[in-house]
Amino acid sequence: MTLRTRLTAMVGAIVALAIAGGAYAAYRTASRELRAETDRFLATRAARLVRTAEGAQARSLPLPLLALGGGLPETLVALDSVTQVLRGDGSVVARVTGQPALPVDAGDVALARDGGPRRLRNATVGGARYRLLTAPVAGGGAVQVARSQLENDAVLASLRARLLGLAAAGTAIAAAVAWAVAKRATKPIERLTEASERVAATQELAAPIEVAGHDEVARLAASFNTMLAALRTSREQQRRLVVDASHELRTPLTAIRTNVEFLRRAGDSLAGGERRALLEETSRELDDLSHLVVELVELATAARAEEPAAPVDLAEVVDEVAARFRRRSGRTISVDAPAAGAVVVEGRRGMLDRAVSNLVDNALKFSVAPAAVDILVAAGRVEVADRGPGIAPEDRARVFDRFYRAGATRSLPGSGLGLAIVKEIVDLHGGQVAAEPRPGGGTTARITLPAPAPARGSGHQPPVLEPEGDVGASGDGHVVGDDEDRRLL
Repeated sequence: MTLRTRLTAMVGAIVALAIAGGAYAAYRTASRELRAETDRFLATRAARLVRTAEGAQARSLPLPLLALGGGLPETLVALDSVTQVLRGDGSVVARVTGQPALPVDAGDVALARDGGPRRLRNATVGGARYRLLTAPVAGGGAVQVARSQLENDAVLASLRARLLGLAAAGTAIAAAVAWAVAKRATKPIERLTEASERVAATQELAAPIEVAGHDEVARLAASFNTMLAALRTSREQQRRLVVDASHELRTPLTAIRTNVEFLRRAGDSLAGGERRALLEETSRELDDLSHLVVELVELATAARAEEPAAPVDLAEVVDEVAARFRRRSGRTISVDAPAAGAVVVEGRRGMLDRAVSNLVDNALKFSVAPAAVDILVAAGRVEVADRGPGIAPEDRARVFDRFYRAGATRSLPGSGLGLAIVKEIVDLHGGQVAAEPRPGGGTTARITLPAPAPARGSGHQPPVLEPEGDVGASGDGHVVGDDEDRRLL
């Protein structure tokens, strides 16, 4: 069942219930009013007969004399009701000639004998429904007045038929209006469904959905457009990654193939030194190729989101990274950081460790020994400064792009992915990266992260990190490779 059909059925059912409730209330009200009118009519007629009977008894006339030979005088009765008079023992003393006899039960007999309040009840006379009133007469006896309910039943039957017709017509009209409104309301959803099916069938992501209004459907269409834009960006990034990766992989593969072919053809005629040099060059190319593959996997993997976001002490991360690189390189790495716990951000520790490690490795690569690398940790900020040749102004804006390498660095080892990974990690955390000249020579690379998350119980929730783009991490959320063995770009 479609959404439009469900909405129509739901609205139709609600309207039908409302009309049925109103019709039932109207029918019950009309029925009560007709009965009350009948009861008032009977009370008026009975009071007239009671007054006449009590007047006759006051003049010491016996109640049977009202019969006047077995019939009631025409001045006391009318043909729009059935009337009869009871003795004190409950027997009928007089009735209107030609009218049916009214039923007398034990309650009527007791009322004629002992008196009491008037009795109103429904009775069947000659197969027809009557409303019957029995009223006592002072000094003994009672009068009975009844009125047929045929008129009331006919009125109620006509009213019932009209109300049923009105309910059916109202429900049909409501269903038609609901169908039209549902059709109009679900039109954007239909367009969204058609667009989704078109995207699934054609893989075409360039046609956005038209957004009109500010309601929930418009927000859904806007979200769908955002998703399409993200998919287009992801597809373009994947395409660019494949193109760039194929280009970068081709160079070491070509060098390795050339060396292997040369060794195969002329290996026996090479001197020992030439053979060793060629093998060492091939080994370096293989190392570069292996590290490039590792970086590509880290950059392309989407499993990084499995690492949960948690409070991370930036000073502690920087201290661990600095200590690790001091052991590896034997170089001086100074750290200027506040006390532990003073600079805390909400993030993924393994990824932030990776970003800082890439910056430190990059700084060591461009700083000629024994020049030191200086690291500054402040509120939500990490700066890594080197004493290298610096970055040309025209290259500064692109150093964080994938595979980009400035002309002066093309002869150095690396694939051009290290700083790109830093940018992806920082973007994921909602921060910013920058590279600026260092006073006195060199470069300062800066990571700026959002303000620390509020303390627990403050009424605010820490930001939830959502993955966007590609960042290098393994499926368990940690950096690929062993800390001591991996080679950072």
